[in-house]
Amino acid sequence: MDTRALMELSLERWNDKDRAGWCALFGEDATLRAPGGVGGSGPEIVTMFYRLWQEAFPDNRCRILRLVDGGTSGALEAVFEGTHTETLHAPGGDLPATGRRVSVPFINIGDNDGERFTDFALYFDQVELMTQLGVVAAPVG
Repeated sequence: MDTRALMELSLERWNDKDRAGWCALFGEDATLRAPGGVGGSGPEIVTMFYRLWQEAFPDNRCRILRLVDGGTSGALEAVFEGTHTETLHAPGGDLPATGRRVSVPFINIGDNDGERFTDFALYFDQVELMTQLGVVAAPVG
């Protein structure tokens, strides 16, 4: 499977709330890194990451803006949209539900072995997320 197909399938399974299917797209020793101190390798980190976001934003959807296929590596630009109706259990602490809707752009860089992700790095603006949740004030200016 090429990188484009893997990334598209990843978002399809994410949006379908298919935890087992999404997690199966990662190799046994795949690394996953994301803002907020999320990082590690293996099935436990993949499952923890999935649960963290799917539980806190159960109505979430990701929308692809751009996808770049570089063979065994690729980049995805997308938007995460959802309503924060449950506690976000982040490594830095719990954030109780705010009831607010968010629309947060993100970038995902992934490497694969032709079948599954071997490395998965997610980047998004944490301040933007916290501002939309009403946890921090919007910057002035």
